[in-house]
Amino acid sequence: MSEYVIRKIKDEDILGIAQLHCEIWPDDFKENEKYILFWKWLFKENPCSIQEVLVGADTKEKIIAHCSLAPFRFLINGRLFTAGFICQLMVNENFRKELLFPELEVRLLKEYKDSSIDFVYGLINKPRIVKAHLAFGFKKIGIFRVYARPYKPTGLVRHFIRNRVLNFFLKPILFLLQLFLHFSWCTNKSNLEIKEVNHFDLNFDSFLIGVQKFFPISSLRSSEILNWRFVRSPDRKYQILVVKEESSVCGYAVLNRMRMKGFDVLNIVDILFSPNRIDVGKRLLNAVHREALKLKVEMSACLLNPHDPLLPVLKRCIYLKTPESFLLVLHEPKERLTDFDFEKWHLTWFDHDCV
Repeated sequence: MSEYVIRKIKDEDILGIAQLHCEIWPDDFKENEKYILFWKWLFKENPCSIQEVLVGADTKEKIIAHCSLAPFRFLINGRLFTAGFICQLMVNENFRKELLFPELEVRLLKEYKDSSIDFVYGLINKPRIVKAHLAFGFKKIGIFRVYARPYKPTGLVRHFIRNRVLNFFLKPILFLLQLFLHFSWCTNKSNLEIKEVNHFDLNFDSFLIGVQKFFPISSLRSSEILNWRFVRSPDRKYQILVVKEESSVCGYAVLNRMRMKGFDVLNIVDILFSPNRIDVGKRLLNAVHREALKLKVEMSACLLNPHDPLLPVLKRCIYLKTPESFLLVLHEPKERLTDFDFEKWHLTWFDHDCV
């Protein structure tokens, strides 16, 4: 049995964490320095200023495991909480048959209350990780679906249907379908102005305070938090689209382009508007549509609760439910904090460290 120790992180461990990440996911960050900047942004520069990170180290102090909680403020039925998003789980391949991973996570879940974190949550799409979390006391809350609007049906069909003859005969139908999908079904309202911005100014805060009342359980948004998440992120470039009405903010969408499941995707990482303002939602999605056509992506996609009040607007703009999903899991102390009814949760990829 290999020897190791589980302990709180030290500043000098960050390079070792970067090297471990490179060993496991060599294509994510081409240089250790880039991952270090990302890690510092996610934890040290986080507006919540809470750092709950454990590492595993061998007898030579080499970092062989990492487990962490990225803190997010949460509004739950009007009350403010601090949640920890479980992420950046890594174990050196030589130690995966040891008890290192379960010992690491059990200790993290035992100690997070001491860091003023009220509960822990995660969005998971790997069955083996789900099984492990459930064994450590997490419970299933519900399944968040990925909804997508396709733009290149030929490529999608080739991905799922390997028969060349069938694909050949489907070409005319797929060509007509592509013309249909490239048409905008979301009309614009003349008094709604949409523009691209490079940061969230203080004018967003009054909008955010008002609109978040429509979502009983949601990560807290403020101009400070949104700027940290989307403007100061060192490894990704986000596009911020804002809808204004007579100079007042009434909705926004944040986009980024990346490969997902082998497809070229324009992700709606975060979107927010009042469910009562269908016109605002349509205006935003029409702008996303134009951007998707300009970039010539294969699809645009968004993560949402199937019960989310914003979803009907996406469906009107031909966002279809895909086979892809993320399971929301939750860990809370023995004393139940509040009602975690799945239908009340509003989460997007805002709550994810890798999108």
